[in-house]
Amino acid sequence: MRAAWRTQRNLRIHAGIAAVVVVAGIVLRFSAVSWAVVALAIGLVVAAELLNTALEAVVDLVSPQDHPLAERAKDVAAAGVLVASLGALAAGVAVVVHTLAAR
Repeated sequence: MRAAWRTQRNLRIHAGIAAVVVVAGIVLRFSAVSWAVVALAIGLVVAAELLNTALEAVVDLVSPQDHPLAERAKDVAAAGVLVASLGALAAGVAVVVHTLAAR
């Protein structure tokens, strides 16, 4: 985790967004179920980012020259992070809307 934190700007961006969501959850007083959804969403995005980082390192190791398949592997892994992030965004919006509507 430390190596990824030092080298991966996107991981730090995801962590910053997660911190904002946690603060919003405290301010809005999320329910236990809402906190569970938020925690799972954050965990999914961080795990996807770490897997993407690991895959990129392995691809660079085994294919130091440019190769279309290496590029495809990196692009697909990055797309996985995007999909996880969009899912987390949708979950977060649903939690916030539900929390505000319950007031």
